[in-house]
Amino acid sequence: MYLGRLIAGFVGFIIFIIILVMLFGHGGKKPAPLNPIKPLAEYAQTDATVTFTSDGIVNGDELHRAIRITISANQRQLDVLQGYNPQVIQSKTFINNQEAYTVFLKAIARSGFVAKLKNSKAPADERGVCPLGFRYILTLNDGSDDISRLWASTCGSKVGTSGGAITTLHSLFQAQIPNYQTLTSQVNLSATREQ
Repeated sequence: MYLGRLIAGFVGFIIFIIILVMLFGHGGKKPAPLNPIKPLAEYAQTDATVTFTSDGIVNGDELHRAIRITISANQRQLDVLQGYNPQVIQSKTFINNQEAYTVFLKAIARSGFVAKLKNSKAPADERGVCPLGFRYILTLNDGSDDISRLWASTCGSKVGTSGGAITTLHSLFQAQIPNYQTLTSQVNLSATREQ
């Protein structure tokens, strides 16, 4: 009788240990991500694009504006978007080359383009957050899927998922577009009524 209880206790203890290992991982190691992000400069020889979108305040659909800058090895594109089902209302494209793209990717990598904000409590979906301010969406896309999609806002450095230097990144993207200020001078990201 005593031996039976001892064996049952031992088996229970082993099952308990197995459950703990399954719950908390194998030796505390995290599994490797399925699709890890390569160093950004390695995307220069691919069809990958990087995008920086400045999304305006939450307002009426006809008033809502966003400015999107997309850079690839072949081109640099500025789009002005209207509404929440964004329609391109203005677009300008410039040619690019692989060496320029490589240097640009290295610059934005050093500024934290794919750096996640540690311990962020912000949702992955930025829509509706910081409604009276701007949201900045940073996307790395391989041609078919987003490899990385982070965002920041003007409502504070903790309101977002990006750990990058947003002001620097914003400036780097704007500098890719000749006459950026002139091309966007009529775009009002904080309109509350038609002008």
